[in-house]
Amino acid sequence: MSFNSTDFVLTGDINSPTYAAVLGIEGVIGIIANVAVLLMTLYQRKSWNQPSTIFFTSLLLPNLIIALCYLMSSIAVGAEEWIFGNTFEQKNGSCMFVGYILWNGIMIIAATLAAISFDRFLFIVKPHLHKQFMRPRVALILIIGVWLLSSLINTIPFYSTGGYGYFPPNGICSFLNETSPYYFVVLILVYAISYSIMAFTSIWTFFFTRSFIKRQGRSVDSGVYQSKNKKLFGIFGSMLLSYILSFFPSYIVGFFVYFGLPDPDGLYAFTFCTYGLVVIINPLIQSYFRPEIKEVLASFANKIGLKSNKILPVRIQVEPKPD
Repeated sequence: MSFNSTDFVLTGDINSPTYAAVLGIEGVIGIIANVAVLLMTLYQRKSWNQPSTIFFTSLLLPNLIIALCYLMSSIAVGAEEWIFGNTFEQKNGSCMFVGYILWNGIMIIAATLAAISFDRFLFIVKPHLHKQFMRPRVALILIIGVWLLSSLINTIPFYSTGGYGYFPPNGICSFLNETSPYYFVVLILVYAISYSIMAFTSIWTFFFTRSFIKRQGRSVDSGVYQSKNKKLFGIFGSMLLSYILSFFPSYIVGFFVYFGLPDPDGLYAFTFCTYGLVVIINPLIQSYFRPEIKEVLASFANKIGLKSNKILPVRIQVEPKPD
């Protein structure tokens, strides 16, 4: 597999029109979904001073950036060459920039998802600690730290032998496999920490919520709580399945690419497409937990004559236990 970044021409044995169409669709839908959810979030001014809104906005912005990268990549794949720039220096510079903001956005998404999961865990399981610790200023400082640290970490390839560049087998801009091993180690640590936080806090929150529903079901008519129990499994199950299908294929193939193992061109293209689902799934799944989004949708449904309870999911109400 060649990693020649001087020609900027697609060389992989893939169906470029189909590949470009998938990337373009994901990019357009991702832009529409994230812009729509962001506008609905900003529309509800009363939620601006909530830490969860700060985290949620931090998630939508890199989603939007990655969606734009996918849209640019779809144009390049369709043309079967990197067309953004006239001279070699311009093409190389734009390609390196796209590769950088792509990987920077991916890292920010992972870290922000961990922050959202931790915030939700504190709010449900440790409400008094959440009220004392998770203030808007703390959330803002945490998010600024995530963006600055991620932006700094992802500059490492600029100082390595491979760095960011054009990936001819798939016609996209990314970091190349000759990149510094230190960057690869840092990536493993950052993503391992982020996903461990997500898994630990989500599982704890799930079992705490399920235990509360069971306790309430013993004292009153259990029909409603059985329904909520099924909904709880549906929420966390769909969230887990969506993220597994979206995240893990790209990381598995990343190991293949980094260590120079045989990697069919189509497989890498497939994983790049599956990760594109993340920018669509993120705003949809996380919007379920955003009451201001539901208020906007309910208001819109009332205006067009629809009953909001038929188009909006029922929110599971869980009383947080005292510390």
